[in-house]
Amino acid sequence: EAYKNVKNVIDDGSSSRYGGWVEKEERRKAREARELAENGGVAGPREVPKEDPNAGTNVTLHKDAAWKESWREFRDSNKVMQGLFSMKSAYNESENPLVSTARSISDRITGFFAENETAMVIKKFREMDPGFQLEPFLREMREYILPEVLDAYVKGDTETLKLWLSAAQFSVYDALSKQYTTAGLKSDGRILDIRHVDIMSARMLEPGDIPVFIVTCRTQEVHVYRNAKSNELAAGMEDKVQLVTYAIGVTRIPEEVNNPETRGWRLIELQKHKRDYI
Repeated sequence: EAYKNVKNVIDDGSSSRYGGWVEKEERRKAREARELAENGGVAGPREVPKEDPNAGTNVTLHKDAAWKESWREFRDSNKVMQGLFSMKSAYNESENPLVSTARSISDRITGFFAENETAMVIKKFREMDPGFQLEPFLREMREYILPEVLDAYVKGDTETLKLWLSAAQFSVYDALSKQYTTAGLKSDGRILDIRHVDIMSARMLEPGDIPVFIVTCRTQEVHVYRNAKSNELAAGMEDKVQLVTYAIGVTRIPEEVNNPETRGWRLIELQKHKRDYI
């Protein structure tokens, strides 16, 4: 009840298209129903035709050592990525929720990056899946992928994170998680709301022409840690909510586009900026 009351108080009234939260079982059922409707009554995800093995593609996304340096250079040098996490940017987003909802997806993308690079990324994703479209992708991110990943992130669910994070990104999280485990603590956080899910930019990474979308969103989260044995509250406040801004690098693994859970989507970077309690 406390969570519900807090959420109602800080709801900024922006479009439900960008907001809301449902628990794991409910979002799984919603995904199944959506797939059933999209596939003309056939259960399960839409089957993507397998790529011709003789086509000569050089994309091997599951081995991220080859391109992670290229991503790091982009992340550290790009002004948009750096500015996203400035206090001014976070403040403006939180106080003016209509700013991010008033612009169309194409306006947001082309406002920051050359249109041809965005087109190249979309083309690459369509080579993997001819049925790829931006709006269904954003809906899947908003209603399933981000809730799954961020829920697991604040709850310490490493098994779920293994499915979605790149090896490099998972190793960063796992190292931090083990520090809490060693201290006898377990994470028991909670996501209250995810909104403003949007594509901030698009990028082709070398080597291998790896397509990446930088997806941004804002969440309302409760962060607490409990004693692993007694379950008593050890750190954090259950009735205090943080506003968190995320920037997430998302790519797709061609060999896994028919994976029933991930559909091949992989998060290669997950950066967050926390505000004080709200």
